[in-house]
Amino acid sequence: MKRILLALAVVATVAVGIFFLTRDRSANATSYRFVSISRGDIESSVTATGSLSAVRTVQVGTQVSGQIAELYVDFNDRVRKGQLIARLDPTLLEEAVRQAQADLDRAAADLAQKEFVFQQTDQMHQSGAVTETEHKSALFALQMSRAGMKASEANLERARRNLQYASIHAPIDGIIIERNVDVGQTVAASLSAPQLFLIAEDLSSMQILASVDESDIGRIAPGQQARFTVQAFTDRTFEGKVRQVRMQSATTENVVNYTVVVDVDNSDGALLPGMTATVTFRVAGAENVLKVPNAALRLRPTEAMLAAAADDETGEVPEGTTRLWTLDAQGQPRALAVVAGLTDGQETEVSGPGLREGLRVIAAITTGGPAASEGVASPFQTAQPQGGRGRRGGF
Repeated sequence: MKRILLALAVVATVAVGIFFLTRDRSANATSYRFVSISRGDIESSVTATGSLSAVRTVQVGTQVSGQIAELYVDFNDRVRKGQLIARLDPTLLEEAVRQAQADLDRAAADLAQKEFVFQQTDQMHQSGAVTETEHKSALFALQMSRAGMKASEANLERARRNLQYASIHAPIDGIIIERNVDVGQTVAASLSAPQLFLIAEDLSSMQILASVDESDIGRIAPGQQARFTVQAFTDRTFEGKVRQVRMQSATTENVVNYTVVVDVDNSDGALLPGMTATVTFRVAGAENVLKVPNAALRLRPTEAMLAAAADDETGEVPEGTTRLWTLDAQGQPRALAVVAGLTDGQETEVSGPGLREGLRVIAAITTGGPAASEGVASPFQTAQPQGGRGRRGGF
């Protein structure tokens, strides 16, 4: 019986030792998440937002005050230069013309009377019948009457011109994109001309006024290609070209932005003024290159991995290079010195010895999980398929 109990105790001791040994190994195990190096094209770009507008728009106002009597156009109507598009009530303006005409007639009669008086006074002055003072007074009265005549003529011309302003004509060929008045509405042209209409000259060619951050504006130049999308056509990409980088800055919430003008072809009329455009400016590009998700370049290796890499490289990584990490034939992490090139915020161009398409490199490390093996995902990391993209924003 004692021998049986002793045997059981030995078995229990061995089992407990095996349990703790296995637990310690599991606690110190390391697992990896991998991504693959791929081959393809990569593009470095700057993204901004802006609004679409006509290249040229004209605000149509009125130089005289009055009530809108008639409207001849509405939204989206096409108009020709000189076309009558609205008319103000001319009643008061016609009355002003008649008043100015009466003032002119009065001034003409006064001038005729002053000319007659001066002629008589001049003759009498020559014969010595009137004094020099009387002669000068008659001449002065004649000159004042002539000036009054000119003022009356100018007032009549102004009244007639104001009457013409009651008829509002289109200044250019284009499309009515805004109508701000209705029949019966009174407009007052006091300090500035009120806007009645907004006419876009030609919507077959439009522009985007894009707001670009100061950190990116140095990468934008006239002639640069751009592409953009609008919410109305989520499955379509439009093309454009940078026409101007404006020097005037605007500060919003302590962020300095500059306006970039992008010319857009709108021959099919799909784009409308005011649409919000998400613009991508192509800065640089490379074709058929090796590229890797940025997560692999952001990897923070363990102290043991760094020590092994230092021994392999006999010093620090050469200037201008960075590291990617893979597993060697024995399943141990090995550093690959690479040169990083263009990035699109998700993937980065890489070059260097030992790199090839399809090579699996480490993107994340987790300790304390199951034993390390290629393809085993970390239980604390979000699963990501091979070749998956890293987060936007570079590394």
